[in-house]
Amino acid sequence: MLAQDEGLIEAASRAVGRLRGPAPLVLRSQAEVLSAVVGNTNGFAHILLEDAELPIQRSLVDALAEASPRAVISPLTALAALSEDGEFLLGLLNGTRLIAHDALRAGRSAGGMKAGLSGDSLLLRYQPIVDTRTRRLVMVEALARWRSEPVSLTPVNFVPAMEQMGLSRLLAAAVTRIAARDLSRLPGRLPIPVSVNLPVPEMEKRDVVAWLGQQLLRSRLPRRRLMVELTETAPVKDRSRLGRSLRRLNAAGHGVMLDDFLLDDPRRNLLGLPFVSVKLDRSLVQSLPRSARARQQVRRLARRGLCLTAEGVSSPALFRLLRNLGVERAQGFLVGRPLPIEALAAWNDRWRKTPVNALKE
Repeated sequence: MLAQDEGLIEAASRAVGRLRGPAPLVLRSQAEVLSAVVGNTNGFAHILLEDAELPIQRSLVDALAEASPRAVISPLTALAALSEDGEFLLGLLNGTRLIAHDALRAGRSAGGMKAGLSGDSLLLRYQPIVDTRTRRLVMVEALARWRSEPVSLTPVNFVPAMEQMGLSRLLAAAVTRIAARDLSRLPGRLPIPVSVNLPVPEMEKRDVVAWLGQQLLRSRLPRRRLMVELTETAPVKDRSRLGRSLRRLNAAGHGVMLDDFLLDDPRRNLLGLPFVSVKLDRSLVQSLPRSARARQQVRRLARRGLCLTAEGVSSPALFRLLRNLGVERAQGFLVGRPLPIEALAAWNDRWRKTPVNALKE
């Protein structure tokens, strides 16, 4: 584990001693973490997670959700983890993009990344999204993981590296094809749509409808079951151009969602465009119990007739609050963690039978 706090080191040593395991590996810098994780062949017994309230941590913690539940938590400067099946998961907090780029560059050129997209390096997990009133499963979001040896990179790391390599469209195409294939294999009683992330430059291309159709050819998934999430968080330069793209996509059957909407979001001027849903960022959702201003904004959005989807729903109380505020859909660990497509039907059966008050994150 990586540690700077002497009390944490002592507590971890005692905990490992009680488990009769090996002594913890104490690392004090990011470089040590990277070296130890990549070079270690026996694996670690524990996971260390940075404070999950920091924005960059939330995406990293989500990516580690399928790893071993054993964890040591402290506000440090880095994190490292090993999943139960021996797959490495790594995220560093400072200089994340540089670390990711270096990891990719070390034996992972643009050509290697292209080959990985055509092979089995890209792994998708699906996080359920449910109706807050009926609790019915309404859709899933496709979340990408990049698996390779010895390090598997989280999206916050490998996506920027791919963008730098000019591979954004190839990545989006691969995610869309895999998601369409997986959704087409779901039981007939789960004819739900899936959403995939698409940056503004790709969405605004005139051939975007035909391009998405090409990705659906083999699976024959109906267009209405493939939705798109606009992932751009910076202000959009050409609102009219984006509006034309949304209308083309909607006419073809692809609903478009505005992702990661914040309190005081600089993209407020986009709310008049034909989005089928606005996804409330986890930071906004988590602030609702204690912030009257945040609650007021959500009520205002709901009164506009917008279909709102809350990300990061973590407790029954928050689920009920969202429902009372007019938020129609919920997504988060309370509802369900990102799942392999094969596990979705079993999750749905359990979800329908479990009262909200009995749910745990």
